[in-house]
Amino acid sequence: MNINTFQAGETIGIWCHIKDWEGVETTPDNGVKVTLTDPAGTVKVTAQPMSESSAGELVYYYNSEDDDVKGCWRYFCKSQDGTGAEVKYVICEGSFELK
Repeated sequence: MNINTFQAGETIGIWCHIKDWEGVETTPDNGVKVTLTDPAGTVKVTAQPMSESSAGELVYYYNSEDDDVKGCWRYFCKSQDGTGAEVKYVICEGSFELK
């Protein structure tokens, strides 16, 4: 696994790329939300909406603090397209190292 490394105090961009079944980047109707957890298991960001950079490319910027817990941080992104019986979800997970 390739883990990006950041220094405490940096702004960290968390990116999510969504494609449809044909491989075309597309933004889900109901957007994408991100949850971010530090190495101690503390949830620092809970289901916050991501911003669209371009079709199918969404980003959330986390401004880390100098005293944030160092180590491997994990993020979980969940998109929702449609509702009811036609709903479709895409889940992306990843991590980064904070030093």
